[in-house]
Amino acid sequence: MSAGTSTNGAQHNVGRYWTARLCCRSIRSILAAVSLSTVWFIVNNSSVVEKNTTHMGAPSSSSTRLSSNLIMAHKDQYWTKYRSQNLPLGVRIAFQLRDTGEFGIRTDDPCYKEAEDKQRGWNRTMHLPPTLIDVRSARQWEAGLLDSASKSSVGAQKVEDVINDRGGRILDFSTSVATDLKILFLGDSVAAQIGRAFDSAATGVPDVVALAAAKEGGAHVNSTILPPNPRVVIENFSVGGMVRDCIFASAPVRGGGAVAMWRVVKLLSMSRRNTGTCNSPQGGWNEQQLLNILEHKYNDPKRVEENNNNTVSKIGKFDAVVLRIQLGWMKPGAITHEGIIETIELCRTLIGAQTVVIMTINFTNDVHNKNEWKWAAKTNEWIREQARTINQNATSNGSKFRVLVMEFSDFTTQVHWANARTILAPSGSDETYEYSNLNPPNLSIPNYELEGEADFLFDRFKMWHRMNRHPHSIPTVCSRMGDKLVHKEENFERRQCERNAIMKDGLHWCMTSVGPRYHAGLSCLLGCVYNDAYEGSTEYEDSNSTIRGMELCERSCNEQFMSLRPIDESWLDQGNTLFSVPGS
Repeated sequence: MSAGTSTNGAQHNVGRYWTARLCCRSIRSILAAVSLSTVWFIVNNSSVVEKNTTHMGAPSSSSTRLSSNLIMAHKDQYWTKYRSQNLPLGVRIAFQLRDTGEFGIRTDDPCYKEAEDKQRGWNRTMHLPPTLIDVRSARQWEAGLLDSASKSSVGAQKVEDVINDRGGRILDFSTSVATDLKILFLGDSVAAQIGRAFDSAATGVPDVVALAAAKEGGAHVNSTILPPNPRVVIENFSVGGMVRDCIFASAPVRGGGAVAMWRVVKLLSMSRRNTGTCNSPQGGWNEQQLLNILEHKYNDPKRVEENNNNTVSKIGKFDAVVLRIQLGWMKPGAITHEGIIETIELCRTLIGAQTVVIMTINFTNDVHNKNEWKWAAKTNEWIREQARTINQNATSNGSKFRVLVMEFSDFTTQVHWANARTILAPSGSDETYEYSNLNPPNLSIPNYELEGEADFLFDRFKMWHRMNRHPHSIPTVCSRMGDKLVHKEENFERRQCERNAIMKDGLHWCMTSVGPRYHAGLSCLLGCVYNDAYEGSTEYEDSNSTIRGMELCERSCNEQFMSLRPIDESWLDQGNTLFSVPGS
């Protein structure tokens, strides 16, 4: 392939695989079934899933219902084994929340890279701003903004109460995931880094397990007692002298499932089949790539526990695809409604997904002006409406195919807003702020991110060389502004700043900071579809109720995790496992 090289040691004849049977249907027959001249949602026998008839009642005494859709189980045996069935009965995806660093998660994309930052002339803090740590830190910071008269008017005791109230975590926690689902991340380099981080959350070992293993064996905790990461890079490519993942598969993850990533830098389309792949501006894909992912073999813990003579399984097909729309590689005008619908349909027919999770288009360097930001908001609203339509049509046709919307844009806009309020001015004072008049966002206003006060997002560094065609938004990447630097060669002043611990470069994320909420949010959303057999779920009498229950669950997950709503401290207690269920 022109844009990448296979790392699996064997090159197979594409034509031979083109006629191979896959998931009881050949890829040729699947591709032949996809016709863009017909209604996109094709219903066939292979896509219909029978309604689960498992008895559903009230949550068991060993669990607590935190909301209508979120349940917390209190059982220490979950997570005590590695990559085995660590899930409550009837639950297919769950997660645990702990203090930052408590889970021994290997982070592939650390935001703080001293050599790389120095090469770019950046200093970077490793600390979150106070508005993004926990409620107590945020309130302490807010109290510090009050002048003497204001503090006197609210009363000293009230200010003291505000400071002493911890309240809950915002970004300062870590997340670990267990699932028997097979999940594929599809998109560009952002999808790749999120996929790697989610895989780490599903394969990292809680330190309590490592400590117990060390104590039992009389050894010190070190990497030798941690199970190896099951991730296999199936295909990679080189760019700028660095090797990047194009396709990886990781199986089994904790719970027995799989996590994979397929880098396709434009919307998945039949028109781009067999064109340049991986990092090619053509944004193509080919059937050999797809086969390499679906045919990936691994030791299945279910078969091991059943003492099955054959312990090897193939991924075969994915339960869910997480789609990051590739703004940047594609201009807004090229991201059409038809293109998004085709991508969703190919996720179903080619990849075998029963569920597609679409991340809403968030603010990055690739949103160049206010008109493009309005376009993103309008497109996100269309995605929400289309998801509802698809789900209703699927249900009417007896299919359980679902499209979920992950409110990633809302979450990250709130993060940028909270960070911007704490960016220190270059005066050297710790009490002077770059955006001193910026108020918290009014989340009750529809499209609050488009209101006049949100113009701060477009406060950008100037373009100063040809490689800086997408200058960073200051509120997204900075923690403290520096003095202006006179660029000697170009003879103009250039602003600079100390970088924050939230965004790596205005496009990619510091996943140790934003990842925990992302992982919890995605796990929660998928539970709205796949945890319907849990005893605490609601039994539905008709399909319309099923859709309503899923949508209510989806909304609840987004409101809790794709936001800055605090995480209750009790959720982080040892032995607590969280999962969502559909219901009213």
